[in-house]
Amino acid sequence: MMIRWIKYIGISLLLFSGSQAQETKYGGAFLELGIGPRPLALGSAYVALADDGSGFYWNPAGTAFLNSLNVAMMYANLFNSLENHGYVSVAMPIFGNAVVSASWIRLAVEDIPEYYDPDLLKERDERYLDPEGSGLKDGPSRNFTFANNAYFITFSRIHHWKADLGWQYFELPIDFAYGLNFKMIDIGLDNKSGSGLGVDAGVRFATGLNDLFADENFGLLSLGVSMQDIFKTAITWDTYSKQKDRIESAWRFGFAYNQPLLFIDSEILFAYDIYTKYEGSWHLGSEFVYNKLMALRFGFYDGNFTTGAGISYWKLNVDYAYQSHDLGNSHRVGIAFHF
Repeated sequence: MMIRWIKYIGISLLLFSGSQAQETKYGGAFLELGIGPRPLALGSAYVALADDGSGFYWNPAGTAFLNSLNVAMMYANLFNSLENHGYVSVAMPIFGNAVVSASWIRLAVEDIPEYYDPDLLKERDERYLDPEGSGLKDGPSRNFTFANNAYFITFSRIHHWKADLGWQYFELPIDFAYGLNFKMIDIGLDNKSGSGLGVDAGVRFATGLNDLFADENFGLLSLGVSMQDIFKTAITWDTYSKQKDRIESAWRFGFAYNQPLLFIDSEILFAYDIYTKYEGSWHLGSEFVYNKLMALRFGFYDGNFTTGAGISYWKLNVDYAYQSHDLGNSHRVGIAFHF
């Protein structure tokens, strides 16, 4: 369809012009899409959780709460199938209450057509269009790809404390975790490429209000903070000028509260995040889990609606997320194995 190849060309020209600019406000913007069906269904309110295979992205400290080998992956076609997006992560607990993980995120626009004569786009000339107006009579001279890749090595560690609150015979258990991401970004646009190295960091606190109030009807309270691109990650292109695009540092702040519903063997989660990137945004999510088997999720991010569901069976989790968006609603599916 003619509309389809116009979209392809528009995307490629926009991305190419961005890569040639002296200053780029949206450097590494592909990493802003988020990963993982569960966090995305929760409106991206996940910095105080981040306790699954996608945790390295939201808050590297959250991966320290994994207590077994975890393999997670996700794949999606976004914006009316113009882009494909996915990630793979492997996390493994090691000695000293530490966890290490290796992860890969990829976003790509495949088969972008290039037409030899750019003047054909300036006006509608019937000599070059087929009778139905669905495209050019002559096909593209070639096709190329715009591919964004990010590779992460994550280290996190958890400490179990007992805080003395001064009450007689009472100490409050607190879990404190910290984590670091070391990441490499590799971007390819046609025959040009850019790469850079960056660092993320995060912390997470968790404590049981059931311990604080000595009442099993209360749940777990978590607080999380992460900082992405601490040193303003530079992406250097292999052009003659060796242009650099910078990814600005950004903070995520948030909390989450998990309330047990003992009378139906279930629990409900509430989470809220603030993200400082660009103009800033807020994120809100809620999850209902029945008998640790089925989950329903809802959320909002910067005014957009999200929802999703999950099923847990044996050592397998299957999750789904739906996001509304001006450029086209998206559906994501992910699976995770716990060994």
